[in-house]
Amino acid sequence: MDTERNGPLEEANRAIVELLDLVGGDASTNNPLDGVRMIIGNFRKVTLTEVNWTLKRDKINDARRRLEIQKSIVQTALSTTVGIKDMERKRIIDHCLPLIPAMPEIHRDRKDQLEPETCNWVFREQKFQNWLAPHDISETHCRFICIHGIPGAGKTVLASSIIETVAKRYASRGVAYYYCLYSRGQDETIPFLKWILRLLCKQGPFIVPKLLEDAYETEEPLSVDELLQCLEAVSQHYRNGVYIIVDAVDESKPRENLVNILSRIGTEERFRKVSLLMTSREENEVMEPIRQLDKACTCISMSNKNVCIDLKRYVHERLIKIPVFNRLDDEDFLEEVENSLTLKANGMFRWAVCQLDVLRSKRDQESIRNALQTLPRDIFETYERILVEIKDEEKEFARTALALICSHTMESAEDLVNACLFCIPYRLIHTYDLGALKDILGSLISTSKMSRMPPTVFNRREEDQFHRCNLAHYTVKEYLFSPEIAKGKAKFFALSDRVVGNIDLTVIFTGLGHFGNQPQIAQSHRGRLLLMTRYQEYCLKMTQEALVSRRADIMHNDDLIKTRGTLRVVQNEFPTWLSLWTWETRPAETHTGILLNLATLRWRDLAKKYLDIHDFKKKVNNKQRQRTWTEKFKLRAKPIGTLLGHCLRQRQFDFLRIFVEHGRASFQHEPEALYTAMHVLRHEGKALENLEFLLRNGADPNPTPSDQAEEFAFTPLQLAVYMLEYDWIELLLDEGADVNWTRTGGVLPSCASEPGFEPESLGEISRRTCLEICSYAQPSWLSEAGVDEVNIRNSIRELLQRHGAEEPCQDIEMQDDSDLYEVHYIPTVDLTGAL
Repeated sequence: MDTERNGPLEEANRAIVELLDLVGGDASTNNPLDGVRMIIGNFRKVTLTEVNWTLKRDKINDARRRLEIQKSIVQTALSTTVGIKDMERKRIIDHCLPLIPAMPEIHRDRKDQLEPETCNWVFREQKFQNWLAPHDISETHCRFICIHGIPGAGKTVLASSIIETVAKRYASRGVAYYYCLYSRGQDETIPFLKWILRLLCKQGPFIVPKLLEDAYETEEPLSVDELLQCLEAVSQHYRNGVYIIVDAVDESKPRENLVNILSRIGTEERFRKVSLLMTSREENEVMEPIRQLDKACTCISMSNKNVCIDLKRYVHERLIKIPVFNRLDDEDFLEEVENSLTLKANGMFRWAVCQLDVLRSKRDQESIRNALQTLPRDIFETYERILVEIKDEEKEFARTALALICSHTMESAEDLVNACLFCIPYRLIHTYDLGALKDILGSLISTSKMSRMPPTVFNRREEDQFHRCNLAHYTVKEYLFSPEIAKGKAKFFALSDRVVGNIDLTVIFTGLGHFGNQPQIAQSHRGRLLLMTRYQEYCLKMTQEALVSRRADIMHNDDLIKTRGTLRVVQNEFPTWLSLWTWETRPAETHTGILLNLATLRWRDLAKKYLDIHDFKKKVNNKQRQRTWTEKFKLRAKPIGTLLGHCLRQRQFDFLRIFVEHGRASFQHEPEALYTAMHVLRHEGKALENLEFLLRNGADPNPTPSDQAEEFAFTPLQLAVYMLEYDWIELLLDEGADVNWTRTGGVLPSCASEPGFEPESLGEISRRTCLEICSYAQPSWLSEAGVDEVNIRNSIRELLQRHGAEEPCQDIEMQDDSDLYEVHYIPTVDLTGAL
């Protein structure tokens, strides 16, 4: 329990001293917890009517209320620490406060859009510095800030920068964030409260207020008031208090409830250890209630002198890098352009970025001045102008590229370009490459080098550098999907989920139609392999997924079926995909045996039907259901394991999802789940998605062997660092992995004995900190062409430090005596039950 400054016991002690000062007594011989019990007990004998002074009575009331709160917090902390194991806490948190998978992805995307120096202004604001200060500096600390600005001013990117800054300052302890999104079309109040509580409860680590336990036991949803009570209790566990950043409050539909809750958190005394920062557009429904709070909320406009200073500096730095300004060498003209862009930008960094991109194509002062005289008014008008000015012969290419970027299916910018070529005349194909894509779409997109080659099933050598391509700003997608574009001059580029889906299918089936026309044969250590291009590989993989998950879309799209070669490939390669399975007789075997057979035969439809017929969700009792998923068996030439473990080793995540969705399977009894998944998925493109799935359904980020007294020799986090997998590391840290865990000895997970792992290296990482592992890890892919090793290590190191990773002690010499560090394999016991 936190006994440090500003912890629950310290707060209780202050209330005790104040009460004793008011009603008499001496607490010098009692610790705070004893004082709580003594005062609460004594108050049963005291009536407030006996106190004659109104002011004194009010003070006693206030101190008593604070003391009751601290008593509840202390009791909750004690019961949590003693009564609930880590896995039970994780299960409660995951059940009551579910993961929002898109939230970390949104944050990663927003912080990647940060332009250098564009958010520095806020850190010079005295009001923000007061907000960021520790809570015990009561004279200056500001608890509630609202940053407001017009669309395109950069509020969301600013929020992501603030989140990163606060996380680094407090080692990601007591820091929570939430991004509201208009596209969700929902009241964000309860999702917001649940998400921030999830983050704060897991950073504790695993703080579980009593209300969460009760909700878990009764399976009753928590009300808004109960969630607020949980927030009040959880905030007391953090010495430095809690920091919450909420972006785009105006995008909640409706807004009233969320604004009301934020106002309560930001102003009520019980949340005094919560510092809240929100961003919003200047909408009356949001700003009017906030302004009524007067001094209780500090408002910061994004139209202020510090923003203008940074904006002008940014514009200047970019202008002097444009060749035409270097050639003109006219300081007065340069300043004229700077002032014009800075003034008309009205604080919108994004708007300025787009105008600077337009100026790159100008060749003289006259054309530059003409452009400055006809500058668009806002960011949407800017996007419209960029799209309208695309040449007619390039529009289909540009539209296809924008749609595929929005679909998030393309693994590299190079594949994206190839996918868009189906609409380009053959004689012109050679003129379209990544450079052409950037020239055509300009500031609508951003590209960056990929630190690793995209995954592939083929042995590809001597490939060039690959790039990642994204929309340059979230407002680009807002515009493309908005009703305004469909009514304007750029309506050809209007997108919707349906349009994006159809373009995606058209691209992959067109590419599939060309598959096999001119195959290339390559020699490798495995013999002769059919080597297709990465784009052809993408088309084949995506076609298979589409045939499984998007059958209705395909069957109702005659153009796709008529596409050259598509029908032939479908008939030859996927002859049974339209078949409907029926259930004739009920099998006599046990659930585990039947489901294992169905998984081995890859009959997904039958497995789903079997679970639904037996109603695993409701009719099968918990013990029988648990036996189905935890019963161990041994197949010939296979290690001992459970049904879930078997599917993990075979990479059958489609079956695992069926077992979870239709059979209420959980990975809480699979301590090796993450190790196995990281081993079998280390070359897979969907590794992160599958790891998220496991963690969301019970996998423990800090697992302990189920039938061993010892702990594992290393954690999944140490293994992820050893593999230098940034996204895996970030996911595990967000889910509560211990960033400073080390030990000597322990057992290796069974997958460590399989090909691809070196037991000696794995034994070494067990006694190294994550920061040490990051420095010396040498995964095989690190030597591939185009890999930026320095950037990878620095990014991972910064991520670990942001989550509180401690530097190893430098003054203690590491011993190399292997006898001091015993690492054991989990023994394998042969069980019957093979198919």
